[in-house]
Amino acid sequence: MTIVMNTILNNKNNQQGAATLLTAIVLLVCITLVILMTSKTVLVETQITADNYRTSQATAAASAAMNQGIAYFMQGGMDQDGTLGTIDFSVGSVLSITLATTTAQFYFENRATYDHDNDAGAATPEINNPCDSSPSTFNGTNMTKGMVIAQGWSDDGIATRTISQCLTTFNIFNGGRGPQQPFVSRQSVGIAGNARIINRYSNSSIWSGGSLGVAGASFGTYLRPSGTLISDYDKSELDDADETLDTQEVSDRDSGTGIDVITNDPTLGNKTPAQLFEMFFEPSKSNLRNLAINVDQQFDPGDSLAATPPLTGVVWVGAEGGTPSTTDTTIGGTDILGSSSNPVILIVNGDLKMTGGTVYGVIYVMGELTVTGNPIIKGSLISESGDSSGAGTLNLVYVPYGDGSDNGSGSTPFITGTGAVLTGSWKDW
Repeated sequence: MTIVMNTILNNKNNQQGAATLLTAIVLLVCITLVILMTSKTVLVETQITADNYRTSQATAAASAAMNQGIAYFMQGGMDQDGTLGTIDFSVGSVLSITLATTTAQFYFENRATYDHDNDAGAATPEINNPCDSSPSTFNGTNMTKGMVIAQGWSDDGIATRTISQCLTTFNIFNGGRGPQQPFVSRQSVGIAGNARIINRYSNSSIWSGGSLGVAGASFGTYLRPSGTLISDYDKSELDDADETLDTQEVSDRDSGTGIDVITNDPTLGNKTPAQLFEMFFEPSKSNLRNLAINVDQQFDPGDSLAATPPLTGVVWVGAEGGTPSTTDTTIGGTDILGSSSNPVILIVNGDLKMTGGTVYGVIYVMGELTVTGNPIIKGSLISESGDSSGAGTLNLVYVPYGDGSDNGSGSTPFITGTGAVLTGSWKDW
């Protein structure tokens, strides 16, 4: 009996370490699980942090590209590289940007529908441009309104971010269209020189509120030949300054005025200077001058307007209003203002003397206009006072601005200073 009891006691003593071992194993397993879960949590958090960092990089890169895209548009619209009517940066020709450690790009889209995921050639249906209006105003040739799409990538190229913004312009010309005649005068016009007025777009050369006096032996107005259409010519032919090409003479000193010259029209003659200005421009004189000041293109009478590159957009010379200055502002020699794709809107609150040079755009003169040389104007000339004189040879070639439907290329020129971002159109995806 004693032996049996001793054996039982010995077995119990031997089994006391098993419970401790089991407890230790359970604790060890629990600690291992905690460590594994903690490691997994740390790994996930690290991945989330890395993803957030990559996303932040991509977003910052896309925002930088967006800023550059908007800045580019504000300088001259979506067509500034010299290829008139062709968008500079499109889906197939983006502008790539290299930042400190990331890359980005932007491009413009001015079609009514577009390939939203940039997979040209795939069987993916195009979607409507969110910046377009109904009925559609986007036709792929209007460079003054559209959408800028910016994309950015993280430094490792894993994360990407795409954002878009709608861009537009506000009207300078009343009704969105510039003058529909080459030469407009509120009062009488006296032409002593050998001016030539060429108009291959419409049937009106001179519109005057008073009489027209012509003394120059070689004065003449020229229209597109009868039986021809604007579509029969390309833009270079329509805007050619040679009156012997693709024209027919309608008015001259000996034959008198033809159907293209309208004189003594009370619609003009009874207008005040302010009313005449409102006929052609949507902003007031004050607002238009402020626009010129905002783009640093307000000059004093007598200042040189020659610049490299040439001045474009709204250029104001003189004070805001009141009596026009009698100090001459001169355009002469080889001076160039504006370009065929980016016209100048030159408003002179004073006297303008033209002795040479070339102007692309619209000139509005509140004082006296004097021509003594051989200047070329490709656009329109408006005289508020009607005091126009000179013995020079003005070559005035009508080119309509403001409405892309009738300028030969189908592209509406962008006017510097009129660009705007459409509020509420930001899209981030």
